[in-house]
Amino acid sequence: MTTEDILNYTKTTYSNSIETSLAIVGIREDKIIEIKFKLDDYDVELSDQMEIHDALGKLTDDGKISFSVIVIPGLYGSITKEARDMEMFSKDTFKNLISLAIVVHALHQRILATFYIKFKNTKPIYPTKIFDNEKKGIDWSLLQMSA
Repeated sequence: MTTEDILNYTKTTYSNSIETSLAIVGIREDKIIEIKFKLDDYDVELSDQMEIHDALGKLTDDGKISFSVIVIPGLYGSITKEARDMEMFSKDTFKNLISLAIVVHALHQRILATFYIKFKNTKPIYPTKIFDNEKKGIDWSLLQMSA
């Protein structure tokens, strides 16, 4: 049984997507960009961060178009210090980011997501929220996009 089965993740159809070594980054039919991790157990390295960043850049014309992101991590992921220290939110690719939703299903995921967001030197300047299920994250992202 996969994490998708256990946690009720939906199978998503993308109008355009890029597969990195760790995740699939795709534009959903509702125009939200989804970052769905392919593995249940992983460590996000700096190179993984850069691959995801580059995929977002390609899908958003280097951040020239406005977009919202929903992140759906695997169940047992972690992030290395080098990747955590990368000031991702200050990159030009994120200049037109409308919102960031992170879906978590376990306490350790909530702690990791909160740590990643709250303790960055460069804080996100867009609404960022953690959700316990995918539907809530999608609904909130759509609301942010329509505001």
